[in-house]
Amino acid sequence: MSSRAFVASLVAFSLTGCAGMVVTTTKTGLDGKTVVTSSDPAEQARIDAEARENEDYAKAIAAAPRRAPQDVIEVAVFETYVSEELSQAVDRKKLEAMLLGELSNDARLRIVPVKGLSSSGLRASASTEERIDAARAKGISPDVWVLPAVLLTDAVGTSGGKLVSMKAFTVRGEVISAYGTGASQAEDKGTLFQNEQVVKTTAARTRSVVLDQLGPNLPSREAVAGLQKARMQKKVATIEEQAGILPEDDAQTRLRKILEAAKNGPKPAQAAAQE
Repeated sequence: MSSRAFVASLVAFSLTGCAGMVVTTTKTGLDGKTVVTSSDPAEQARIDAEARENEDYAKAIAAAPRRAPQDVIEVAVFETYVSEELSQAVDRKKLEAMLLGELSNDARLRIVPVKGLSSSGLRASASTEERIDAARAKGISPDVWVLPAVLLTDAVGTSGGKLVSMKAFTVRGEVISAYGTGASQAEDKGTLFQNEQVVKTTAARTRSVVLDQLGPNLPSREAVAGLQKARMQKKVATIEEQAGILPEDDAQTRLRKILEAAKNGPKPAQAAAQE
């Protein structure tokens, strides 16, 4: 069981000038929910407001019109992770090209390869959330994320008519709705000599997950675009209010006030310790 299955606690200590020490705690429970608390009332108010805004957005996505069956689904596919024990036995680029080609065989899917991520998204220990955040930072905004991996997993086979434990060549794809409306997994196993067929089968199962499981519950892109525009306008209005911007202010005055507000805000120097 991975460490993410246990309660993780991240405590960050921030010095905010003469205001003293501010302690911000982030806890993720077994249910996957994250709770952030701060000893600073102003920061806690900001955290609570952001949590409410995220919750309202999730509710709006859930209530938005669903997309039509003929609408194309954009699928962002990350670079394939290959386990260390298979790194010398598998041609990752060839396997990856095969997987992308198989996924592209359905006209209802628009495949977008995810490449050139920042170091935080490329490191082996990066979480799914970190990799997706790194992709979004590059402007990638699909309907569905696919994170493929090639590894060896435990399996049961037969030898001389007897059941024996063995290691199977496995291709697995984590398939995640970009709107938080669902997630699933596609997988196939075989021997190393069956790697091409395993890739093809996993790709077919991935297409089925996207189209048949996640597809019907995806919100329409038009509805999402409207919700995101309204969300951005609300954030801009909040920034302008905090900066004291007036309707009669010209562009130069608005920019100056925003920069002053950012300059006068807290600039914590953070050191984090994870339990």
